[in-house]
Amino acid sequence: MRALGLIFVLLTAWTGSAAASSPAFIVQVSPAIFYALEPVFMPHTPRPPNELDYLTPFRERVEDVAGRDYMAGLAIAVLEHGEPVFVYTSGEEAVGSGRPITDRTLFRAASVSKGMTGTLMALLEYEGRLNLVDDVPRELLPLPNGRAATVEQVLAQRTGLTPHALDRQMEAGVALYDLRNRFRAQRTVCRPGQCYSYQNVTYTSLETLGAQAAGLPFEMAMRAWLFERIGMEDATIGVDDLITAESWARPHRRRERVGGLPVAGDPQSAYDTTVSAAGVNVSLRDMIAYARAHLGASQRIPPEVLARVQTSQGDTPEQTRRLYRLADRIDSTGYGLGWRTYDWNGRQLLTHSGYLSGYGAQIYLEPATGFAYVGLWNADGDAPWWLFPTLMDLRTGDGPGDWIDQLDE
Repeated sequence: MRALGLIFVLLTAWTGSAAASSPAFIVQVSPAIFYALEPVFMPHTPRPPNELDYLTPFRERVEDVAGRDYMAGLAIAVLEHGEPVFVYTSGEEAVGSGRPITDRTLFRAASVSKGMTGTLMALLEYEGRLNLVDDVPRELLPLPNGRAATVEQVLAQRTGLTPHALDRQMEAGVALYDLRNRFRAQRTVCRPGQCYSYQNVTYTSLETLGAQAAGLPFEMAMRAWLFERIGMEDATIGVDDLITAESWARPHRRRERVGGLPVAGDPQSAYDTTVSAAGVNVSLRDMIAYARAHLGASQRIPPEVLARVQTSQGDTPEQTRRLYRLADRIDSTGYGLGWRTYDWNGRQLLTHSGYLSGYGAQIYLEPATGFAYVGLWNADGDAPWWLFPTLMDLRTGDGPGDWIDQLDE
């Protein structure tokens, strides 16, 4: 295990220095190195080296996306058997700044933060500090008709409220305390626990519970119980910590252009108030550590906790209907504790995406094989969102991997 860790440290150190001197870097690593050093560590039969051939056409697709005129910066990694086999960064923190994106550059994780909150709460439950099947106190989440939702139901988006309840009011600047008092008057679509309806503001009710259970303010609890535990060394919370980082990606929004080129904007967002739902900032290196932890590769999170967060709490038919072009690949969808679950042609995937104006973030995991994809970017545009289905087609042979080409037709 020490040998594997040393190889990874040397790899990331080299890629970091390479990125600092170049606008783009790509690392393609044969897992054979890891297999030779750690045969007991790998739970699955190693892939022959030629089975990584899919990374060559994928790199071409990534370079196509990175070169589009609306793109600012892009950071991508692919893992096989829990280890990085492809690492790519390109572009700049701000267009024209001369400051390259590296694997240490911070981006906004947006709704990918929800899985981190779910993992934190499951860790606190594992340590006996709270019970996820307990009701959230009504002073924190006063649902209509005197009803209550459990912590588990809030994490799994099963509060029964109409989707995105109070998001518009939050975006308009209504204070969190006032938002909380308005839940009583919201419409519902079902009783708590009986259906899926995606939320952001309800997640904030968990911050007080998490802080009480950890004995720390919520932001400090996230750092101590999750970031430090799994090696997310760059991760921070909130816009203030983002803009004081040594390297951070500025948002580039679709409508903010000068001379046809995107320009950097203000990273502040109304969603800064929803720390547990959208407040985390991460680097590519953090996302790799996060993926490895949830694959069980780093052995930093107990298997019981992984099973707790990754198990679907129910189907999400709304999400399945919204897949449109991906309907031929994904048979069903669900939602665990801050994580989506996909049945991708029989492959069980764990995933979440995040969007804030000018930023995008994605993570996909296949725990059964140790495969993962993580992506971060600081621009608005369609193409980056189609890199993962492109990758999956190329990796599995399910299709031609022409998703990005279809955008140009």
